[in-house]
Amino acid sequence: MTVEEEMSRAVEELSTRVAAAAELTLDLSPRPLPRRVRSAVAECVGFGQPRDVRLGALLLVVDELVGNAYRHTGRPSLLRVTREQRGLLVEVSDEDPAIERVAAGGGHGLRLIDELSHGWGVRATASGKVVWALVPVHLLR
Repeated sequence: MTVEEEMSRAVEELSTRVAAAAELTLDLSPRPLPRRVRSAVAECVGFGQPRDVRLGALLLVVDELVGNAYRHTGRPSLLRVTREQRGLLVEVSDEDPAIERVAAGGGHGLRLIDELSHGWGVRATASGKVVWALVPVHLLR
C-alpha cells in the first residue's frame, strides 16, 4: 500500500469516527451489561475531546435510564445519545407502553436525573415509549 493510500484510509477512518461521535445508537435488546453500555457511550462521546472532559454526569444519566428500562420493562430496545446545542440528549426506548409510572417520577434515580439535566420526560411511541434527558454541556467540562 502506498503512503497516499494509507493516508486516504486513515482520513476515511477518522472521518467515520468523527461522524459516529455525533450520535450513538445502541441496541439494548440483548441486554448488554451496564459497564459495556457506559464504555460505548464514553468512547463515542469522548472521542476527540480533551482527557479532562468529565463524563460522570452523562454516564450517571445513561446508567439510570438504562437501568430503569432493565428493571421496569421486560423489553428495553434502544439507547440513543445525540449532540444538541444545549447538551447531550439521552433517549432510552422500550416496548412497554405504560408511561404513567415514569411520568410520576417517584424514584430516586429520576430525581438524580432531574438534578443532572436541563429536563427529562417520557413520550409514547408506536411500539412503547421513550424516556429522555438532556444533559447540559457545562456538566461535560
